[in-house]
Amino acid sequence: MKFKKIIKNTIIFATMMLVIGVYTAPVISKAGDDVWYGASFDFDGDTYYTDRKSKNTSSSVWMSCTDKDIDGSYYYAKVYALNSAGTRIDVSHGYEYYFDVNDSHNMLNWVYEEHYNMTCVRCEGYSVDDYHGAWFGGYWNPDI
Repeated sequence: MKFKKIIKNTIIFATMMLVIGVYTAPVISKAGDDVWYGASFDFDGDTYYTDRKSKNTSSSVWMSCTDKDIDGSYYYAKVYALNSAGTRIDVSHGYEYYFDVNDSHNMLNWVYEEHYNMTCVRCEGYSVDDYHGAWFGGYWNPDI
């Protein structure tokens, strides 16, 4: 009788752990496709804006730097919204992200919350070679 109770409790416990595990497992969902970008900078502080893309959720904007041509150069990026006239508006609330090769960030933003539906990323290059400039490449996604 005691053995049956132990088996019953073990089965109940295992079932409970399985249910909890299924409901707490992280889920990765992307609402759009990754988009290639190529950013070139001619001097320190030079800026580049990615192409504008539709933003349909309140999620972070994802960006990944996969390539560059000048060692030591890097850039900072933050998220901008675009209004109906195409004017860029900083909706990063001060969050700015450092990028070098193999860096990837989920960038906080308030595009959707401030009632815009178009976004782009502003990149600002640093340690740029005065003669050759600097080039970076990678991917970004407005809705992760």
